[in-house]
Amino acid sequence: MLPLAFCLAFGIVAGEFLSNWTWGLIPLVIILVVTALLGRYPRWQSVGIGCCVVLIGTVLHSRIRQQLNVEWPDKPMVTEAVVISEPVIKEKVIVADLLTTEEHKKLRCRLVRDKRSERIRIGDGLQIRAYINKVHAWERGHFDYQRYMACHGFVGELFAKQSDWQWKQLSLSGLSILERAKLRFLLWRHQLLEQYQKWGITTEAYSVIAAMTLGEKSQLDAGLKETYSQVGASHILALSGLHLMIIYTVISLFLGWRRFRTVSQVLIVLSIWAFAFLVGLSPSVTRAAFMISVYALLALGHRERMSVNTLAFTAIIMLIVNPLALYDMGFQLSFMAVLAILLFCPMLERIIPLHIQLEHRWLKALWGLTTVSLSAQIGTAPLIAYYFERFATYFLLSNFVVIPLATILLYLALLSICTCWWSALQSLIVTVLSSVVILMNSLLESIAHLPYCSIEGIRLSTMQLGCIYLLIGSAYVFLNLRFPKFRQNG
Repeated sequence: MLPLAFCLAFGIVAGEFLSNWTWGLIPLVIILVVTALLGRYPRWQSVGIGCCVVLIGTVLHSRIRQQLNVEWPDKPMVTEAVVISEPVIKEKVIVADLLTTEEHKKLRCRLVRDKRSERIRIGDGLQIRAYINKVHAWERGHFDYQRYMACHGFVGELFAKQSDWQWKQLSLSGLSILERAKLRFLLWRHQLLEQYQKWGITTEAYSVIAAMTLGEKSQLDAGLKETYSQVGASHILALSGLHLMIIYTVISLFLGWRRFRTVSQVLIVLSIWAFAFLVGLSPSVTRAAFMISVYALLALGHRERMSVNTLAFTAIIMLIVNPLALYDMGFQLSFMAVLAILLFCPMLERIIPLHIQLEHRWLKALWGLTTVSLSAQIGTAPLIAYYFERFATYFLLSNFVVIPLATILLYLALLSICTCWWSALQSLIVTVLSSVVILMNSLLESIAHLPYCSIEGIRLSTMQLGCIYLLIGSAYVFLNLRFPKFRQNG
């Protein structure tokens, strides 16, 4: 599946140069027919399948790009929309994402900040009379704001003054079942965030807990985010496979019935997807939820659960649903991290003989964390240098701090929510939870003050980035051929 995933990705990139997606259908049909006639020549048939997948990616990208290219009139429009994100309060404006109820278009809205606009909440219906413009062009380094907004489905932006908008009760019957479900889960997330705020913890502790448990990062302080970035621990603030595997483990403790294995696995998968909807279906969470679903399905058949094929299949499905996800930074980092873990972890683990690891359980656990951290860094370091122009030299030390503490934090946060009926116990758990966050932040700040903590000013071109990954892939192939004992089983 991995070659097919690369073919699809290549086709999506090629879609940038196809002005009309229908033009790609004719060569696609021709190659499909030729491929079907090449049954006696399996190698040429494989080449034909790859070409078909490339053309599919090209057509899908061109089509979605045309759908997002909306021409707005040069006059104010009356727009009725529902708020679908937590409003972000800035110095002069309130920023919120809107979904129009009639055309189902996503808009980024900026409202002049005042006491009235500060009361806007997710799920509110708004009627706005303002100009709607295309997403403005803005780039910094390799970050392209227009492409970022396209990845998330935005087709326009608007700015409204105090007199340009008002609340309005809107019917959501015109929205799809999926859109209504996402909105309902986001409303529940908002209620959970309100419960967090009632715990009486510091703003810093609240922001970290909200980011790590519900994916709400708008309250994170810029200085705190910079500290996490310097020490190579930014991934812990973004919900990913680590967080979902912890949640999967917790749910399995309660629903992992051996006598009703099929039913229990179905309930576990539904719970995982419910959490994915709750946190907004970000690319990294969607990838992890999909892989866990495949993991649970394969577990029923006693098949290999986690493999490169599973990851590639997940990428293919996600890119077919949203081809522009290929350009999303979170998608790229998430998939490269997991791919590197799947490829390099088995090789690194065999450096220390298995019998020695089994004799010393603490060594096995420590070495396991080390190999996972090193493997993930191999996969993501070039991308981090490409986008953020830095390399965290103490990433391994940071992971030894954040991964155990993050695991404890997630367990305590879940306990805090489950003990809401017992205020005394909840207060005790919240106090411990807040202390864990403060300890984690303090330790990371200490690491950030170490000499040469971060190598800054790394500037990579796209070509250089590709060459680095080509070298990493070549090194993997060489090590597998030169040291066959380090190959992954199967």
